[in-house]
Amino acid sequence: MKKYIILVCAALLLLPMVPMKAQAGQFGDLLIELETSVNYSAQTDQWRSRRSGWISQVRSAGDNLELLKNLLIEFETNVKYDAQVGSWSSNRSEWLSNVRNADSINQLGQLMIEVETSINYSAQTSNWSSRRPGWLSRVRAVY
Repeated sequence: MKKYIILVCAALLLLPMVPMKAQAGQFGDLLIELETSVNYSAQTDQWRSRRSGWISQVRSAGDNLELLKNLLIEFETNVKYDAQVGSWSSNRSEWLSNVRNADSINQLGQLMIEVETSINYSAQTSNWSSRRPGWLSRVRAVY
């Protein structure tokens, strides 16, 4: 009986950690989906050689919030300025600060939506406009 109580207590302590890990994994999948929506022509030349390593890091980031923040910033940094809306240049420094100060996957999800909004549709794949509503719903479900 004592072992059973210990197992139940351990499970109850670990249970709140499960959604965070699930959310972090979902966040990574959604970040990769966003990256694949951007045409190569709208990304920096350096991105082509970095991309596969970046995807591997996103997939293995787990619930490492600091790493996910850095990977989101790295993605945004490699989207060419001319592929983003004109107002982004004045909003970017605040966005960067918000990403660096985010303390949850929830906040990072909202910031990922902000960077997606900064990207011109002309810089994204032709099927993104039909995929975007589902992507937005899944990002919002993470937080």
